[in-house]
Amino acid sequence: MEVQRTILENMKNAELLRLAQSMKIPLVSRTITRTVLIDSIWAKLEEHLEEKESESVSLCSPALKLKNIRKEFGKKVAVKNLDIEVNPGEIVGLVGPNGAGKTTTLRILTGIISATEGQCAVNGHDIVDSPIDAKFRLGYIPEKPTCYPSLKVREYLSFVAKIYKVNRQDAIIRMSYYMDLFNLRQFENNYIGTLSKGNLQRTLIVGILVRSPPFILALDEPIYGLDPRGAWTLKALLRKMRNEGSAILVSTHILEVASGLCDRFVIMNEGDVVGKGTLKELMKENPGATTLEEVFLMLTGGLPE
Repeated sequence: MEVQRTILENMKNAELLRLAQSMKIPLVSRTITRTVLIDSIWAKLEEHLEEKESESVSLCSPALKLKNIRKEFGKKVAVKNLDIEVNPGEIVGLVGPNGAGKTTTLRILTGIISATEGQCAVNGHDIVDSPIDAKFRLGYIPEKPTCYPSLKVREYLSFVAKIYKVNRQDAIIRMSYYMDLFNLRQFENNYIGTLSKGNLQRTLIVGILVRSPPFILALDEPIYGLDPRGAWTLKALLRKMRNEGSAILVSTHILEVASGLCDRFVIMNEGDVVGKGTLKELMKENPGATTLEEVFLMLTGGLPE
């Protein structure tokens, strides 16, 4: 409740007016002060929040499930007999060197490409048999961010909210909050095609967060292009969402990011899973390793001399 009130107080006047209109708050006075407008919205919003709190939003356990995944590109086997489960309330790191099969795995999970063998499910929905239901629950950021270059940032975020059937007042509040959090406010009227890599990444991040939590996320190199402040903000936010019951799969070859963020790890090398478990479990299975980096090197070719 306190956070929501703070969001209102940080909104622009134009956003407050849009929010009031979406909530059908009558604005009968010729002039209205900002404080009175915020109070009117808040009174109406409290009723909305109470209704939302009474709604039970739950995720399946596991929220993400990949079973016996195999992917062949001609004679090349990119992924071999892969099993991954991600439960609500945890962040799982999919780590490996370049070409290990991480991005291919996420592209299969999201339905961009089909597995040669095996099954993928998002919140209990098979990505092949029920693709709309599965994708509706999944937030995905690709390794190389792409988007609609002819849309402005705010237009894109509004479009995403409509696609995922987010009601207008929730969309306005979340867009405002996350644009401020990721320093996107100054770019909201810029065309996406003119954004830097970092600001494009921030836009995609805000886009997947316009929907209602808890989240199911598949993030491929999510720190890509972010400056240190943006990276810190994202990592802190992912931990917060994990603690609130979201299920998050993060693919990365940046071991510092994985080590400080993930609860469990799946280590891939040349399409094979060569290690699984918590850092403590992985170090126990690989005597002499004291860090994730050392475990990783031992499992993917040995420690350099």
